Amino acid sequence: MKLVTYLNFNGNCRQAFEFYQSVLGGELIMMAFGDTPMAGDMPEHNDKIAHACLMGDGWHLMASDCPPEYYNPMQGMNASLHFEKPEDAKKIFDALSVGGTVTMPFEETFWSPGFGNLIDQFGTPWMINTDMPADAQAGCA
Repeated sequence: MKLVTYLNFNGNCRQAFEFYQSVLGGELIMMAFGDTPMAGDMPEHNDKIAHACLMGDGWHLMASDCPPEYYNPMQGMNASLHFEKPEDAKKIFDALSVGGTVTMPFEETFWSPGFGNLIDQFGTPWMINTDMPADAQAGCA
């Protein structure tokens, strides 16, 4: 089994995923609704993204633009990124927070040498975490 984070956007999936690729790297594949068999069903939605997939070494982030009548803002969840080194985590935290809102500053906690929460400029809530050294871990890494 593999668990993959899937995000829904309200018409700005392309911009969000181009930003995520600039921050996280990886290979980006996107398909617009106009390039699918559904092109004639919602012609006003043809330039929106039916499927986006950003793939890195051992991870995937997927998304699409929802038709407006089905869209709900993201809440009650976080896309969570884990790093071995606090300096790597802080670099990504700072990049993702540009134009967004920091909800918990990146700092050392009792469970992590570097942790922070933010909501990015596209409304995606992120949890950025640094794993404890193996000899100090007591839970899920």
